[in-house]
Amino acid sequence: MAQVDVILQVTNKKAVKDKYKVAVIKREVEFSKETYNRAYNDFSQFVAANPTLEKMTANAEEAGYKLLDRSDVSAAEHGIGGVRGTKEALRWVFSAKPGDVSGLYECGESDHLMAVALVNVTPEGYRPLKDVQEILKAEIVKEKKAEKIMADMKAANASTLDQYKAMPGAVSDSLKMVTFAAPAYVPSLRSSESLVGAYASVAEADKLSEPIKGNAGVFVLQMYGKEKTNETFDVKEEENVLTNMHARFASRMMNDLYLKGKVKDTRYLFF
Repeated sequence: MAQVDVILQVTNKKAVKDKYKVAVIKREVEFSKETYNRAYNDFSQFVAANPTLEKMTANAEEAGYKLLDRSDVSAAEHGIGGVRGTKEALRWVFSAKPGDVSGLYECGESDHLMAVALVNVTPEGYRPLKDVQEILKAEIVKEKKAEKIMADMKAANASTLDQYKAMPGAVSDSLKMVTFAAPAYVPSLRSSESLVGAYASVAEADKLSEPIKGNAGVFVLQMYGKEKTNETFDVKEEENVLTNMHARFASRMMNDLYLKGKVKDTRYLFF
């Protein structure tokens, strides 16, 4: 290695503190073979005595075991319940019938025992109504509530922002730096609202909008100022934006090809 002369300057110095070297002896806590055999025998007897889903559900807690629900298991997954080494249990799931209970599986690094029961199978295509009824209910309630609020606001015949602000339950907020490129975040509602940017791009200054249904509320908007940015066109930056956009489009196209090609995902057989 070459020799050089180095000139150093100390610009700051911290207070001197005592430091210690500590020797640490670490030993992993592992269960004994006797403990493993006892747990294995107990669980094996439980699985044998409860060969149906109903019996397993009714007797698991009393026997000291806890049932874990795992919904929407798909063929693209590599295991069950976040436990390593559950490939055989996953294969069993896709060959079983609703109500079946598997045998005992040793999983992980020989530190997990697992039995799997198949509750039901969701056919390919649209989900059954009972699986999404709570989601649909929430959307319908939000839709009907918005319609009621909009009707009340129109019935009030308000013509100024102050009159709308005086209505029961109304909150007001001022947003700056609103652009058409991204949804505007409304702090008072803790929600991103794309309609704000869309309206601002075509609105006239100081003109009050009609009540508009948004994502987290009904809005009456008034644009009080519009400024053009001083940004100059940058060819290199625009190329980067278009490159990223093309990559996103390519990803979406591959997903469309996957769906239209009716690809059967059988990764669970190999991973």
